[in-house]
Amino acid sequence: MGIRVAVLLLVVSVSLTEAAGCIPTTSPWCYKNSTLPEEDFMCKWDKRNPKENQTHTLFIWDSEKKSLIMCANSGDHSKRYIFLEELGITSRNMDIWVQTQVGNLTCNSSKISVILECLVKYSAPQITRMKRSAGTLFLKLDKPKDNKSVKYEIRWRERGSEWQNATFETEDSTSQDSYKLHLQKQTIYQIQLRRQAKLQPHLCKDSLQTLWSDWSPVVDVPLEISLPLVRPLVEQWTNGTRHINLTWDEPSAEESVGGVWYKLSVNVWPCEKPKRKEKPTLDRTYKTSITYSEARISIIATNKVGSSPPREIIIPAVKHLSNCDKPSNFTQDYQTCLEWYKLENGETRPSTVNSSGKKSFKDIEKGVEKFVRHYYFLHIMRKKHLQTVDMCPFYSEQGAPIKGPGNVNISNVTHESAVVSWLSIPVAEQRGFLLHYLIWISGQGNTTLHEVQANETSFKIKNLHPGTSYTVSIAGETMAGKGPNSTVNFETHSEEMGLSWQDQTILIVCVVALLCTIICSVAVRRGNRRNRYISAAP
Repeated sequence: MGIRVAVLLLVVSVSLTEAAGCIPTTSPWCYKNSTLPEEDFMCKWDKRNPKENQTHTLFIWDSEKKSLIMCANSGDHSKRYIFLEELGITSRNMDIWVQTQVGNLTCNSSKISVILECLVKYSAPQITRMKRSAGTLFLKLDKPKDNKSVKYEIRWRERGSEWQNATFETEDSTSQDSYKLHLQKQTIYQIQLRRQAKLQPHLCKDSLQTLWSDWSPVVDVPLEISLPLVRPLVEQWTNGTRHINLTWDEPSAEESVGGVWYKLSVNVWPCEKPKRKEKPTLDRTYKTSITYSEARISIIATNKVGSSPPREIIIPAVKHLSNCDKPSNFTQDYQTCLEWYKLENGETRPSTVNSSGKKSFKDIEKGVEKFVRHYYFLHIMRKKHLQTVDMCPFYSEQGAPIKGPGNVNISNVTHESAVVSWLSIPVAEQRGFLLHYLIWISGQGNTTLHEVQANETSFKIKNLHPGTSYTVSIAGETMAGKGPNSTVNFETHSEEMGLSWQDQTILIVCVVALLCTIICSVAVRRGNRRNRYISAAP
C-alpha cells in the first residue's frame, strides 16, 4: 500500500511539474570519437521544453561505489564535453542523466546505465576514391584516427529501388581501408557506408552499447568513363602559325553522373617536355597556336569512378618540301627552337627527333650523317606566340645516286614515237637533291640526250624511224654527279602497218559483230514474211 502511494505521489508531482512548465530532456547519449585511451567524451541530449531561461545539469553516478562522480552545469546548452580528468576511471558502470531547471522547478531525464569506455562513435566514413572496372567497384575509405580495425556496413541500390546491405571488417593499419563491391556493368548505383568500433570483448559484452557512426552521404556511382570523342580539328594558317580549335563531345548521361572533368597534356613547343595543365578543366574545347611542326595533345576524361585512357591527338607537320633555297640566317632576339631529323623516305617523320634551343643550323649541318636527307624547322616564340620562320630539307654532304629509276617501261609505241615511264629513285638512294633525269635514246648509230625535271616520271620520245630498234637509258643526277643507268629496248612499228595489233584486233571484232547483226536481222525478216503467207492461204 505504501509503495502504491509513493508511485502515485511521484506521478502527480511529475504531472504538476510538467504542467507548471518543466519538461525533462531526452536521455543523454555519451561517447568518444575513437578508442584512444586519452580521448575525452561528449554527452548530448535533446531539449523538449520550448521555454527559455532553462538550465541543464549533467549528473554522472558511479553505480559500483555508490558515489557521485560529477555534477556539471551546461547552462542552456544541450551538450557537454567531459574530460578524463573529471571522470577518472571509465571502465565501471555509471548512471547518467540530465536535470533541467526552469525557474524554481526541476525535472530529471531518464537515466542511462553504461560503461563509458564502451561508448565509441566514429565519424561517418568518407570515400576518398572510387574506381569502377569490369563490373567491380573499388572503394578507398578514410581510416579512423586511431587506425584500428573497423566493422563496416555498406548499402547500395539502383536509383529508386530497395537497399541491399552487406558488412565487412578491416584490420589494424595506417593505410586506408578498402572494399570491392560487385555491380552490374551498365547500371547507375547509389551507395552509403557507416562504421563501428571493435571494442574490448571482456569489457564491452553488451552489444547494445556499441554505437554505429552516422551514415555517409549518399553517393551516386556513374558508369566507367569512355574515351573522349574528338571532333574534326579546326585549323587556320597565318604566316608560320597554325591556330587550332579542338573540341570533343560530352560523355553519356550515365557516365556524367557527379560531373566530368578533363586533363590535357600539351606538346606544341618541340624544345620542351609535354606540359600538363595544372588544373583540370570542365570545358570541352581547347584553343592554342602551334608551329608547322608536329604537335601532340592528350585528353583524359575523369569522373567519380576513374579516368579514361588518354585520347592522343597527333597534329602532323605540314607537307615536307622536296627542295628549297639555302637556310635563312635568323638572328632576331627571340626564343628559338631548332628541330631536325632524318627524312630517309622523303616524307615520314621518324620517331626520333632532335631539338635544341641553343644550336644554330650551322652547328648541326656538318654533324649529321653524310648522303642522308635530313629536315629541319626553325621556330620562334614571341610572348607565347609560336611561329615557324624556316623549314627545309638538307644534306651535310651530297653524293651521286646509287640506283637508277625503277620499273622502266615503254608504251604507246607507233612508227614514229613512244612513251617511256619509270618510278622515281627512292630518297634514301638519291643521296642528294635530284636535279633532273638524263635520258639517252640510241638507234641507227645515233644517240640523243634529254633532261627531264626531277618530279617527272614519263617522257614522250618523238621523231623516231619506223621499224627501228632503240635503246633507252635513264639515270638520275645530283650536284655530285649522275647515278647508274636503267635501260630498256623497244622497236617502232613499220609505217605501212598503219594500225597496231591491238587496234587491228578491236577492228576485226567490231566487223564480225556487225556481220552477225545483219545476218540475224535478215533471217528474222524472212521468217516473218513466210508466216504471213501461211496465214493468208485458203
